[in-house]
Amino acid sequence: MPETLLHIIDSLSIGGAEILLKNTIDSLPEFEHIVAYLNEGPDQRIFDSEKIKYYNLNHTGWASLPATILKLRNLVRSESPLLVHSHLIISTLVARLSVPATIPLVSTLHSELSMDAFSKNKLSLWLEKLTLKKRHSLVAVSNHVMQDYLKSVSFSGKKFVLYNFLTDVFFDGPKKKSPATFLKCVAVGNLKTAKNYDYLLDIFKHLGLTNIHLDIYGTGYLEAALQDKINKEKLPVTLKGKGSDPHVFLNEYDLFIQASSHEGFGLSVIEAMASGLPVLLSDIPVFREVTNNHAHFFPLNNAKASAELLEELNSDPMKLNRFTDTAYEWCKLQFNARTYKARLLDIYSQITASQ
Repeated sequence: MPETLLHIIDSLSIGGAEILLKNTIDSLPEFEHIVAYLNEGPDQRIFDSEKIKYYNLNHTGWASLPATILKLRNLVRSESPLLVHSHLIISTLVARLSVPATIPLVSTLHSELSMDAFSKNKLSLWLEKLTLKKRHSLVAVSNHVMQDYLKSVSFSGKKFVLYNFLTDVFFDGPKKKSPATFLKCVAVGNLKTAKNYDYLLDIFKHLGLTNIHLDIYGTGYLEAALQDKINKEKLPVTLKGKGSDPHVFLNEYDLFIQASSHEGFGLSVIEAMASGLPVLLSDIPVFREVTNNHAHFFPLNNAKASAELLEELNSDPMKLNRFTDTAYEWCKLQFNARTYKARLLDIYSQITASQ
């Protein structure tokens, strides 16, 4: 009889944490999997496997928190999982208040919580400190995320860094690009403040008349404002909506560009690198870490200088593709499914052995 892993996440919608969880479950067929989720979420459901048991906690807000805790507590008691693995801050709070000390609990940190939660809501920081116990374990998706977290919350328990990973479909080999007379750029990510699309549009505003165009894949609450700016400034930018199968559509482009003000990891960045695209990124610590500097970087305080760098890369194909091959090899070494699985199983082994 295989052991059971119980995962808890906010919803089954498409997002970075949900994609990671789905790919993780797919990579661990030797376990039984239960996915408990707070609610369905507003978007397309990403999980479709009939081999997974799903449990909707029907969480509707703070007023329903006691009922949500009781439901998860009963689920843990009835299923007796090997461990519980939580994702995202609210689901992790629920898990810490539900999972007994006899069951190992590990939580993945997906983003810079100092920026995404703690600075915006002091209650979230207080609850994090109150509910985190030494017996719990933490996994961060990057060293930067772990360091950021530990600046806000002291923790002496087990902690690990485990990079995200790509499915094998991305490693068919980098696509050699023929010289193009029209540079097709692509950005991927939800239309939210942290992605800093407003600044990215400022960069394209400084290009003037040029043979450079940008497609942006993603949806979110900033869509109307961004479209309005594109229209008013007559920018060479198209909002493409939600993209599917990035390993397919990324191959239609010549350059990946992202202007994030902060990130936890940057899944779309490594997807682009593994697809053989040169990448041009905002100069933030996590992008330096994840790319291992196999990328071009631009400042976040000078849109004109950033535009000049983009024009320079456009006029010099050799410089544009300087890091393409080494970036692909870096991704293949660091972000493949086999390395991820071996590391995750080692983490699970360390956590359960000490319980």
